Amino acid sequence: MPGVTLEGRVLDGGGRPCLISHPHPLAGGTMDHGVVVALWRAAAARGMRALRYNFRGVGESTGELTSKSPLATADLNGAVDFLGGGPLLAIGYSYGARTTLHAIHAGEAIERAALVGIPTRLPSNRAAMANLLLGRRIRSEEYNPTPDLDLLADSPRPVRVFAGDHDPLVVVDELAERAIEPVILPGVNHFFSRHLGNQPPEQDDLDSLAQLVFDWLLAAP
Repeated sequence: MPGVTLEGRVLDGGGRPCLISHPHPLAGGTMDHGVVVALWRAAAARGMRALRYNFRGVGESTGELTSKSPLATADLNGAVDFLGGGPLLAIGYSYGARTTLHAIHAGEAIERAALVGIPTRLPSNRAAMANLLLGRRIRSEEYNPTPDLDLLADSPRPVRVFAGDHDPLVVVDELAERAIEPVILPGVNHFFSRHLGNQPPEQDDLDSLAQLVFDWLLAAP
């Protein structure tokens, strides 16, 4: 990719390529996030050539990503090129899920995509951020919608939403209004944790998420 070099890690299970994209860098997201690493390892264990990578400005990746930057679809495109140009399977988590969905609509060679914790709305005040991080329910919380509900309903490629039932950024009723049926994991939040705050998930919950994601991704011939 001109002017930008991305850092990444490959686990090669010998089979079809699978790309895993991480959460928002400005919220601490990197390719070393526990959910990303768990899905990366699970992909390789299922015989896939799995790549996780850092968006620009993260870790050893060059370039810069700011609050005013567009979604990093160019970085995702570069990762697809590294894996041979597709078609491939893709997994995105949070910001990585949004980037994956937008790349699909832009024509990227993604065959199927698991969109893990894709935010269909984002916090717009401190109360909403507290709800996300601490699990509080605050009447004054406010959110801004993303355009992703409509994109999900009109995806040119098969996509599936995976989310925790305590995730305030994924509103199941809004998905249902557009005939989108997510896979909901009970008892976990946006971070797939059962604890308050951004604390590490239990291994059993990571295993459950991986099982559901790959049962769906690999169901097609």
